Amino acid sequence: MLGFLEGNILIVLTIIAVALFLLGVRILLVFGVWALGYAITHTLFPPINMPIVAYESLNSFPWVAIPLFVIVGSLINEFGISEDIVEFTNAVAGWLPGTIGNTAIYTAGVFSAITGSNEATTASVGEALYDELREEGYSDTFAAATVASGGTVGIIIPPSVLFIIYGVTFDVPVTDLFMAGIVPGIGMLLVLSAYCSYTAHKNGYGVKDFDFEATRVVRAAWRAKHAFVTVALLVGGVLAGLFTPSESAGIAFAYILVTGTLTGRLGDRSQVVSALQQGVTLTGITVPLYVMSVMVQQNLSYEGVQEVVAGLIAGLPTEWLIISAMVALMLFTGSVLASLPNMIITAPLLAPIATGTLGLHPITWGVVFMMSDAIGFITPPYGLNLFVISELTDQEYMRVAVAAVPYLLLLIGVWLLFFLFPGLNVLSPV
Repeated sequence: MLGFLEGNILIVLTIIAVALFLLGVRILLVFGVWALGYAITHTLFPPINMPIVAYESLNSFPWVAIPLFVIVGSLINEFGISEDIVEFTNAVAGWLPGTIGNTAIYTAGVFSAITGSNEATTASVGEALYDELREEGYSDTFAAATVASGGTVGIIIPPSVLFIIYGVTFDVPVTDLFMAGIVPGIGMLLVLSAYCSYTAHKNGYGVKDFDFEATRVVRAAWRAKHAFVTVALLVGGVLAGLFTPSESAGIAFAYILVTGTLTGRLGDRSQVVSALQQGVTLTGITVPLYVMSVMVQQNLSYEGVQEVVAGLIAGLPTEWLIISAMVALMLFTGSVLASLPNMIITAPLLAPIATGTLGLHPITWGVVFMMSDAIGFITPPYGLNLFVISELTDQEYMRVAVAAVPYLLLLIGVWLLFFLFPGLNVLSPV
């Protein structure tokens, strides 16, 4: 009788959560209502268990890296180093059809290696280059879609904040995830650049005429040297086994702060305060959402949802049907959930099939799943990058989403290639 009541309560809680989500309530509150309701109505998971889960899930040193990554990225912007990055990527890619469009995409790649965040990359590149895209004749919507699509690589190209959280949560080496994310991240950048070049050439976007000059690239690289040293500290130290992600983030923070002081880029303390505020703000958003997602995932696991989903998909008659079902589910959850809760809830649901039935290594599966998570940033109705760039450029969300569809389809193609043929990831340590 108790099990029957608890089952009905679970259905009611889920209906309430879905209704709140459809009404536009923030996902943190939706998950919080569900988790609290579950704790109140299930004797094995009383409310007193919630702070214990919160403490245990956050009691890990790598969490220190997350605010530091954000602060380093903010200081890059505050000290004007982001302008040096734009100049370098323009020197490297500005000769391609579309000029600033490709500059925006490759700038997103460099920013990704500093901020480790999709939305931060989209906001930074959008602020730096959207007006120039418009000056070069790009339509409002295509310019916005290009920036939003370029921002998807933020959680794939190392160092990725979500790779760190994935590694900590699912006990997968973060260093291996970083290494395995390099080739897929570059692949995503290349297809985005190819489509941007094609569209720009077709529509006459990019009025500036650039020739590739090696000397200009060298000069721009020298001016952007502090950004490259920061990337080397954030990524190289971790991949070489010299630092943990937290240590590398701390060293990069110290380097940027000292460099900004010595070069005169640090004008006053307000720049550092602003960067610290952004770090605290993003951490304050990420940590509660992570904790609530972990609680929901644990409760779903207790209810046997993971076994049911795995059994249904694994029971399909052919491997192609299994892969198709996994792809459909990942695309759906990525389109309606924020990246963090999607990772915490969906990845463990499908992991037994990926690593068991399909025989993927946990590192390979981690990268494949995170690529689907990245694609969700430009997939309606959620599509966080689309929201960010729409707000930044005052464009209608759906018009930008429609303009981003070709980019979306190309990214899905790259994702499927690495899913179906994991051997293409030549830098993966497995």
